Amino acid sequence: MKTPKSRRWLPSFRLIFRLGLVAAVVLVFYAIYLDGQLTHRFSTARYQAPALLYSQALEINAQQPITRERIIKELQALDYQVSRYARNSGEYQAQGQQLLLNTRAFSFPTHFAQSQRVRLLFDEEGWLERVESWPGQEPLDSLQLEPQILGRFSTDSHEDRLLVGLERVPVLMRETLLLVEDREFYHHHGVRPTAIARAAVANLMAGRAVQGGSTITQQLVKNMYLSHDKTYVRKANEAIMALILDYRFSKDEILEAYFNEVFFGQDRGNAIHGVALASQFYFGEFVEDLSVAEIATLIGMIKGPSYYEPRRNPERAQQRRDVVLRLMFEHDLISQTQYLAAVESPVRTRAEKRLARFNRPDFIDLVQQEVRSILPDRSWQETGLRVFTTFDPEQQRALEQAARNSNSVQQLADNERAMVLTEHRSGAVRALVGGAQPVLGGFNRAITARRQVGSLAKPWVYAIALEQAERYSLASMLDDSPVTIQDKHGEDWTPRNFDNKFRGYTSLYQSLVHSLNIPVVRLGMELTPEYIRSRLLPAAGDARIPPWPSILLGAMDFTPLEVARVYGALAAEGIAHKPYAVNAITTHRGDLLYQHMAEPVQLFTKEAAWLTSFALEGAIRTGTGRGLAHLGPGLAGKTGSTNDLRDSWFVSYDANYVLTTWLGHDDNSPVGLTGSRGALPLAGAYWQVAGVAPRSPFLPQQMHWAYIDQTRGVRVGAQCEHAIRLPIWGEAPEATYDCQGEPLPEHHETEQPKDEKKKSWWQRLFGA
Repeated sequence: MKTPKSRRWLPSFRLIFRLGLVAAVVLVFYAIYLDGQLTHRFSTARYQAPALLYSQALEINAQQPITRERIIKELQALDYQVSRYARNSGEYQAQGQQLLLNTRAFSFPTHFAQSQRVRLLFDEEGWLERVESWPGQEPLDSLQLEPQILGRFSTDSHEDRLLVGLERVPVLMRETLLLVEDREFYHHHGVRPTAIARAAVANLMAGRAVQGGSTITQQLVKNMYLSHDKTYVRKANEAIMALILDYRFSKDEILEAYFNEVFFGQDRGNAIHGVALASQFYFGEFVEDLSVAEIATLIGMIKGPSYYEPRRNPERAQQRRDVVLRLMFEHDLISQTQYLAAVESPVRTRAEKRLARFNRPDFIDLVQQEVRSILPDRSWQETGLRVFTTFDPEQQRALEQAARNSNSVQQLADNERAMVLTEHRSGAVRALVGGAQPVLGGFNRAITARRQVGSLAKPWVYAIALEQAERYSLASMLDDSPVTIQDKHGEDWTPRNFDNKFRGYTSLYQSLVHSLNIPVVRLGMELTPEYIRSRLLPAAGDARIPPWPSILLGAMDFTPLEVARVYGALAAEGIAHKPYAVNAITTHRGDLLYQHMAEPVQLFTKEAAWLTSFALEGAIRTGTGRGLAHLGPGLAGKTGSTNDLRDSWFVSYDANYVLTTWLGHDDNSPVGLTGSRGALPLAGAYWQVAGVAPRSPFLPQQMHWAYIDQTRGVRVGAQCEHAIRLPIWGEAPEATYDCQGEPLPEHHETEQPKDEKKKSWWQRLFGA
């Protein structure tokens, strides 16, 4: 008897059912596994974000001297566009003695600066006179531009993005994205079955995967967790994960993640992700400030970031942009006026093709060192960082020009060098050069090279001595005759002056101005090397200062950055500030993680620092630094050389900055140049470009001017041949000696003419 057909197929149906049941169970368990993995990753480690480094923001204040040219240069560096009326943020108009400016909004670490339209007025020489609102014309105390992007610390994935909350993404951009990419986003559950079916038919007809039916949620899953291969397995995974994501998280969370994840091309080795960073990368704008045309350009790029890249393919980018603009107009997202204005505008991008206009690896080394000490691990990649630094692009240009491109460099080509510019009132490092060539992650001499400081140590010894006003002053006579001292090994040490001459007795002032060795050694031995060491240690950092007599002539190892700190104390009323490069750190969303707090150290007394600085101004006028005398008054400086001329140093400072310059060889072989012949010309090249802000000529309280005989150290009249005008601590001084070195009668301020001496006070007052 034959078995009916239906029964013959029954085992097959049962097998298929069982296999289907097994597959369903496997699918359920797989979905549960994916749910756990996906939910955890999306909640805790959604993406990696870099640390973006910002320069110091330029503050425009009519009370601080700044020129029209300097402000325009900064605006150009920030990619501000020239416009007739500056109606939009990021635009300016310069005409005659006024500048109309519409600033961009920016979130600083401590406050949010709104965009504002202002007018700047200048005098005939181009100096700023007034800042006012426009068109209200209300006076403004100051104006702060947004900082420049200095660079970045990339993530482990080499993906760049600037995390932004959905609330900061313009409504027009959100609506345009949904219009172009996923109109049913708020109504489906992560996938669109009809779109998938339509794509499946197209793929079957083509015999391969040629079309996708991806929703925004599926695109997000693909970009964040899957490859871009067009296979059925990948598409199946994508659909399951999209369903899970849509179930576990809100639509706004998914949309925010998409805006932070979407890919917009490459900045060399780093991928640009997210609309916030793409806005800055392509247009130099914050996402909130994008124009209608710029929004359409970015949304249009999503279809093919490389194909529609506006710099390489401006025509394609414009055609795609116009398609998006037409959709925006047809669906009433923009008005006809907006549509026509946007369509008629060319596709414009910022001139700089890299995210960071400046490539400052030397300075970034210091920033990286500080960030690692503040945030030791790499967990910051989950939130991203915004690192606000002390970097001044204008000062860096001047410093690099001096170190690497000035005329002086041609004669010093075979030598390594380091230059550090610090603000002595705060310790902020404004610019830094770590070598003859830019360095990044290599040997940065400005922050790493430990070298003996040589004669740079002499002003420190003199400053410590001048604190004892009852014993020492600039007029004190010091012994410049041969001396022998036992060194650390108990052996005789006989120091000599650089010129091998002895002068008998010379004033402390002249000893410092001309950098004599013997007087400072004798003075230091009176104070004791141990005491000098103890006084310097609070500001020396990791510098090595042995308690031996040789430290009196600079046998101690400092980095240029550590030298800058001690000299900063001489420049800033005796207060030493630790040099730093990081002002503040926030997450991309603006949460404050770190704020620099000053930790000043009173290294010298205010009076001793002032007197020492006065002598170092004399070193520029007539002493070892006289090669810079042509720069005018108000600059203080000290040359430094070490044994066998292995190191050439020069430290100089004005009312604002300390410039520390070193020149030498990495292998410590002789450089063959004194401080005045090696490092000084490089410093001079910087000051020539940057200009000198003269130090204050006013005496501290309880100090007075006196004329001192340089050969005897006594107070004389101004007319005497060897008289020099010096600041003296205490009461107003009177001349006590005549020009021949003879004591004057009591109560006579100066030598008087003989006929005056014979007259009574009545005759001198009313005449004959």
